Amino acid sequence: MLELFHFLVDYQIWIYAVLGVLALIYLVRLIGAWRERYATIFGLEREDAQRRLNSALAIFVLLLLLIGAEFVLVTFVIPEWPLVMLTPTPTMSAEEETMIQNPNTSDSGLVVISTPQGAAPGETVSSVSVLSSGCIANQLEWLSPVSGDVIDGNYTLEATVNVQDMAFYDWAFSPVNDQVNWQTLSAGNLPVIEGPLGLWATTQFANGDYVLRLTVYDLNNQALPPCDVYIRVLNED
Repeated sequence: MLELFHFLVDYQIWIYAVLGVLALIYLVRLIGAWRERYATIFGLEREDAQRRLNSALAIFVLLLLLIGAEFVLVTFVIPEWPLVMLTPTPTMSAEEETMIQNPNTSDSGLVVISTPQGAAPGETVSSVSVLSSGCIANQLEWLSPVSGDVIDGNYTLEATVNVQDMAFYDWAFSPVNDQVNWQTLSAGNLPVIEGPLGLWATTQFANGDYVLRLTVYDLNNQALPPCDVYIRVLNED
């Protein structure tokens, strides 16, 4: 299903072009068959013209339905589709792996991947970490939550996703201590500027430390460097 969605989004211009040309061809045939149908006076000729008219009309209507279906899927359905899948973790550099294996810990117990110059050791950092090199202000960034936040309940995720040549994006999460299998819960193909991505029902998952990952895919279906935030889920029993 995901591959089909990728195809419909990546090649939507070509799909519209091909279906539009075919619809135009069959519209011309439909008009011709209609004129022929009402210009003939003999029974067999009228029946033959009627068959051509019905055939052209059926194919023309089908092409219009396909164009409408493409528009609805790309514009409304795919951006809201609750994708549940496992996505592989992008290859990390040796420096990033070292940071994961030797994390700092804040006073609240949250993992802090990097400490900017001038920050006190163990201080919770709300800025982009080493693993979040893909975060770019006003283009790809989490607004809520930010690294170090403690969240619960049905939490509204907010971000900016406004990257040039973007085909689509998705957001996923993984426990901090198990960043192998990422669970993707939602995706979209329209820019978001300081707006909501959707709700995360944190009550469905165990309390603990998680990484939220926002990934953009370009027009070649290649993933750009992801934007991560490190948060804690803490729901009352």
